[in-house]
Amino acid sequence: MAARKSKGKSGNHNGSRRRRSDPGQLNLFEERVQRPPPKPAAKAATEKPARVKAVPAEQPGLLTPREAAAYLRVSVATLKSWRAKKIGPVWRRRGARLVSYFPADLEAFLRDSAHSHDKR
Repeated sequence: MAARKSKGKSGNHNGSRRRRSDPGQLNLFEERVQRPPPKPAAKAATEKPARVKAVPAEQPGLLTPREAAAYLRVSVATLKSWRAKKIGPVWRRRGARLVSYFPADLEAFLRDSAHSHDKR
């Protein structure tokens, strides 16, 4: 039999080629070798400390949509629907997406809606 020639640097096809596999993966004929568990890495001095959530400053005059919904005893989705239809209590936009309500506006909405139902 004639010996096969090597194909240069790109690949060795003479049968001595080894497959790369996951080190944790067992080969068909290998036995599992017990390895000590890895040691935890020491924290580097440049590692950032864990981020702490800031406690929002209490603003007694503003309510979130969730708080306003609880106050009116409706769902948050109902408030969102009312905002889209331009009905319901007066609301304010703070920033691009933040919506807030004043308790006085919620009281006025309840008072006005009670009067409008009494007139029917």
